[in-house]
Amino acid sequence: MEEYDDLSAGPAEDGTLDLSHNTWTVFPPELSQFSRTLLHLDFKNNSLTQVPECISCLALLQSLDVSLNQIEYIDKGIGQCIRLRSLNVSRNRLESLPNELSNCILLQTIFADQNRLTALPETLIDLIAISMIDVRDNHLKSIPLGLCRVPTLKTILCNGNNDLTVAPEHMRDDTVLLFHCLELQLKFKEVIAAKSNQKDELQIKAEELRDELNNATNCISELEKDIAALVWERPDEYIRRKERFVELVKFASDKIVFYWRLTKDAALKWWNDHKTHPEY
Repeated sequence: MEEYDDLSAGPAEDGTLDLSHNTWTVFPPELSQFSRTLLHLDFKNNSLTQVPECISCLALLQSLDVSLNQIEYIDKGIGQCIRLRSLNVSRNRLESLPNELSNCILLQTIFADQNRLTALPETLIDLIAISMIDVRDNHLKSIPLGLCRVPTLKTILCNGNNDLTVAPEHMRDDTVLLFHCLELQLKFKEVIAAKSNQKDELQIKAEELRDELNNATNCISELEKDIAALVWERPDEYIRRKERFVELVKFASDKIVFYWRLTKDAALKWWNDHKTHPEY
């Protein structure tokens, strides 16, 4: 087949392998044999449905063009292509890009227009060499706010994303205005985050103070019990209660003596009244 003829020829002297405008449906496993020489891979206008894990074998790859395919998935193995400088995935069916793209630290341009992207990886802000990102005509609702602070990034194209809320439609084709919108929202988010952190800290402090108050209340209750118990050990209280006790004992003793005498007198009277023998 003609496409296999192109593959068997291998990369050109400049490291380019052109497999474009064919009928490829999968990445051929034979690509791995060119891992030391393949620098530029052109797969545009085929019938590919994914960029598979085997892409990780091409560690020297500098540019990858898989535009005009039917790609729905890019494997995280692309993060192993640490020398990648240009990625073109335009006109496919992608709904997301892998977070591992941030490992391609030399990546300068990303063409991902006319896909089905709904969001971009937050990790894109870690790309230290990125200069241009094209995400026109997708389904994006937001883009990472931190992109406005990436010093090398000069252009973001995001027209044609009707649900994008980070900037008004008339400002999306002007990178300077777009960055201004992103910066304002980022600062607002940082202020809100700081206020939220303060609120959380105050709530934690309030809970700590509530616990301390409960502990103090319990301590006061215990102290009140101890004070009530110590009252019995105070000298004046002891003396007062002792005097009261002596008074009660004397009162009881007097009553006993009184009733003992009454009983004795009554017994003697009864005895005298009932004697049957004469007195001598």
